[in-house]
Amino acid sequence: MSFLATEPARPASDTPSDTDTLITNAAFWLDISLGDLRKVMRLDGQVTTERLRHAAIEAMTNVNNELAEWRVKQQAAGFEALTDVPVSDDEQIDGESVLIQRYRRAVYCHTKANLVERRRDVDTTGDGDNLAEKLSTTITDLWRDARWAIQDIQGNQRGIAELV
Repeated sequence: MSFLATEPARPASDTPSDTDTLITNAAFWLDISLGDLRKVMRLDGQVTTERLRHAAIEAMTNVNNELAEWRVKQQAAGFEALTDVPVSDDEQIDGESVLIQRYRRAVYCHTKANLVERRRDVDTTGDGDNLAEKLSTTITDLWRDARWAIQDIQGNQRGIAELV
């Protein structure tokens, strides 16, 4: 008889202690706090720090790629970081540029959409499948919010199209 060592299951209410964990981003973009991402997107202990980190890095990479052309234009205009890109006073909320808020929103929504889509990886029971089906609207909303944040940063119109 052999035994495998496993990590004890963490209750959903037991939030991992990643409040001070920062993912360092590419030079132009904001670093992302896993603790802030976890709080804002209401991610409990079922999402391990490692899984959250992996999903956040993928989200940051994708959002950065989507905004690469916009970033190059900003750098050509002399702005070395997103925090340097000027916005008018009416484009600041709570003392922060809406560009910064929208960048975080794009990354956070992208991260959570990725995690929720993979929920079946964690729970493959009939109940898990039923929950995944119920979450399909949430997933769609998260992807939409990420897209809109990216479009808003670029100054593009939000596009809504639905195939009938």
